[in-house]
Amino acid sequence: MAAPKRPRLPANAPDRPRVLLLWPGSSFARNRRFGAAPLLSLAAALRASTDAVVDIVDLDFERGLGPVDLSRLVDVPYDIVGISCYSSFEFLKVVALANQLRALLPDAWLVTGGHHPSARPEDFLTTGSAFDYVVVGSGEGPLGRLVRACARGKRPADRILAEEPADPAPRSVRTDWHLLDRYRPVARKLASQAALQLSSGCPSRCAFCAGPAQRCTTWRALEPIEATEELHRLDAYLDLSDWTVFAADAVFGLDRRWRREFLEALARHPVRARKLWVHTRPDAVEREDIALMAAANVAPGFGLESGDPALLATMGKTGDAEQYLEHMIRVAQWATARRVPFGVHVIVGHPGETEASARTTARFLRDLLADGQPTTGLLSVEPFRLYPGTLIDTNLQAWTDTTGMRVHRYPWWHDGDQEFLAQWVDPSRELDYRGALRLRRELFGPLLFEVRRRFGYHGPARDSFERAAREQLERLSPRSMLRTLGLWHLWTTLAAQRDDSEARAAIVQDVELAAAARQARVETLALRGIDAPEPILRALADVPRERFVRVDDVMSSAEDRALALLDGGQATVSAMHSYAKTFEALALREGDHLVDLGGGTGYGAAIAAFVVGREGTVRTVEIDAALSSRAAVNLAHLPNVRVVNADAHDTAAWAGAQKVAVGFALEQIPPGWFEALAPGGVLVAPVGPEGDQRLTRFTREPDGVREDRLGAVRYVPDRSSSAASWRQRPE
Repeated sequence: MAAPKRPRLPANAPDRPRVLLLWPGSSFARNRRFGAAPLLSLAAALRASTDAVVDIVDLDFERGLGPVDLSRLVDVPYDIVGISCYSSFEFLKVVALANQLRALLPDAWLVTGGHHPSARPEDFLTTGSAFDYVVVGSGEGPLGRLVRACARGKRPADRILAEEPADPAPRSVRTDWHLLDRYRPVARKLASQAALQLSSGCPSRCAFCAGPAQRCTTWRALEPIEATEELHRLDAYLDLSDWTVFAADAVFGLDRRWRREFLEALARHPVRARKLWVHTRPDAVEREDIALMAAANVAPGFGLESGDPALLATMGKTGDAEQYLEHMIRVAQWATARRVPFGVHVIVGHPGETEASARTTARFLRDLLADGQPTTGLLSVEPFRLYPGTLIDTNLQAWTDTTGMRVHRYPWWHDGDQEFLAQWVDPSRELDYRGALRLRRELFGPLLFEVRRRFGYHGPARDSFERAAREQLERLSPRSMLRTLGLWHLWTTLAAQRDDSEARAAIVQDVELAAAARQARVETLALRGIDAPEPILRALADVPRERFVRVDDVMSSAEDRALALLDGGQATVSAMHSYAKTFEALALREGDHLVDLGGGTGYGAAIAAFVVGREGTVRTVEIDAALSSRAAVNLAHLPNVRVVNADAHDTAAWAGAQKVAVGFALEQIPPGWFEALAPGGVLVAPVGPEGDQRLTRFTREPDGVREDRLGAVRYVPDRSSSAASWRQRPE
């Protein structure tokens, strides 16, 4: 599909400031939402308070049009480019984008805003930074002042622009959905949910929330009738018949009068959306609200956060935790009686969390959602993440002293692996990060499964709720746990400056890692449909592949793909299906004696040792001394395996072999290899030039060598110096 052309500026535009608002894409977002709600609200406010020409670029959807070319996106000479840094997860991406845009638009004023810039404006104004300005707060007032200054040609001296008391509250202005016309052709292909903003601000002071960084504690909303009209305008623009809609408000309907009037108006004049999702507090909802939500096709999500009264008090979630929890029970009963689907969100591992508090929360949720009766509620369980600008962040030492929490990597947003590092926190003296992770899996994994099984809602958008439930289970799946534990080992190694042998010893001793890795391998074998004799499949499941890869790749060790052992990629642990094909082609069975050429760190030899059993043997030959040494350590517990550091082209190291597996590609079989094979012996190797390799079986028969081609493969090339020398010899 050809990308729609960007609209050109109107003829009267040259004297008006030209503003580009850029959404960099949501990091780790599993489902894209169409709308870039914060930027659309900002664009509406700018148009209402200035005469600027405003464009929006959403890189999440730009990628749906083809490769992103920033130079084409900014072919208009913009005066101001604002890059949203909604959360700290986008920090590195936003800085990189600013550097590219500075080269493309050397005269433009580059500005950023969002939760992270509001909490850490200095992060964007370091020496050499591409940014000229940082907006602190909601952005409407400061960015409007910046646009007016640009129109006057007067550059502000202050680089940090905050909300001021004189900044007027935003007027009720219409969202111009046509700013997203470029993405409408691909919107449904990339997303099933649209987002819009009906209100802003939240007066709650929850300790974990980054909202206070934006200094917007007053709840402000469009008038109820205008809010419903916003929904209808979105419906007219997008045709919401096949969409769900998300109200991207910090807290929906905090004012009782507003809430009732909006829901009543929406019930009278519904939009075509399959469902409107809103996020609110359970203590902000009453029985009549649930009845109105049923009539208006609205589904609420409740930020419960914990089922433990003491932890709720620690969080600052409520002043009366017992009453708060009792009201949540009533809300759940009202919603199920009215067949209103709802979500309940909890955080596991919040500072102050102990094993006792986690178990209390699990019991509360079981009574709330899985007491044996059908429910219209679903559960969302997330780890605690420490964001800049939260009350915990701004009072970190006090929280550390009070709860015993320990932050392992802070600030984490300057590093890679941000999703892991943001949550790498020991919540209390009694509970460390690994303990919280274990409880999240053991206590809440079965609960998520049970809640999904008892989900009794059968109305509009049921499939989207089921998808959300599956995604929650996937986050606690063996594959997800393996990734998290792999990252824990990697970052623990880096932070403690462990040497390679210490890191590997820790991996070998990690029982939880071994269990998650094995379960993940079993899932991979089933999902990939790898077909092989039962002993080979059992070996692929049971042999701990995570011990044979680099520490960096432990998290990926259950994937059916090759993993590099050397930085240049000259040696790999092959994909699991490759070993299955090779050993099946060799008809490897109990009692066999196998030679494994190019054995790397010994993974293939370990699989083979499992298959051939105690009566069989495996000799693994590896040319690289370091890899061979690692193989010796990895295989030391297997008495039927011998590790040889040698060049496979030295056939003296393996002459007389009955079965030979080759783990690297050969353009052709070297001279003397067939003679080294025992009579009746079988050798399986990838043969052919790069890009045209075939797994080939050679059988030494009395009258010659029979060759059977088994299919296309891709292996690393032969690393032996002997390979080049014999290939270059004249015929």
